[in-house]
Amino acid sequence: MDEVVTPKVGLQTGDNNYFLREWWEVEHDKIKFDAKSIPAAVESGKKWFPYNKGGSFRRWYGNYDYVVNWENDGQEIRNFVDDKGKQRSVVRNPSYYFKEAITWPLITSGGLSVRYREYGSIHDVSGMSAFSDNVDVIYYIIGMLNTPLGNNILRILNPTINSQIGDFRNIPVIVNQKYEIINFVQQAILLTKEDWDLNENTWNFKISPLI
Repeated sequence: MDEVVTPKVGLQTGDNNYFLREWWEVEHDKIKFDAKSIPAAVESGKKWFPYNKGGSFRRWYGNYDYVVNWENDGQEIRNFVDDKGKQRSVVRNPSYYFKEAITWPLITSGGLSVRYREYGSIHDVSGMSAFSDNVDVIYYIIGMLNTPLGNNILRILNPTINSQIGDFRNIPVIVNQKYEIINFVQQAILLTKEDWDLNENTWNFKISPLI
């Protein structure tokens, strides 16, 4: 797998209770939902950015719940130390922040659930992520891993409920970017996104389907 996409561990804030909020807990105009790079995030002057923690079992799309304080390129997180001056936060792979990605949760007790993550998010150590500049490759890998075969291969590599980056790297894969497969995955993502946005706690919610 690591010859096809680039798996990367993300940010460890050192204190999620302090640095994270559910997106609806903060002022809406202080959130930047669609930054595509760190320079774009800094230029926006915003304080809060979507944060990928993995979340519950859900395939294709969703689990956009949290935002993280990444104001001024994460200045407060980057300088977060304990009372003895020891660094508490770990800023890993920042060059991959805000990129679109393949993501899956660290804990997979209900089986493997892989999702498409739109650009705009920072990923953490529980929101496992892999990246590619070719979005068709992202779609293809998501489609492959959301099959029973993908789930069973991962269980062979690691029979525990924790799905680590190292296990993901070792998944055997043959890339065959057939249009039909990619089209099916895009449709699944679109339908699941529409379902996610029907929840009134999501930031793209417009109107209740009951109305």
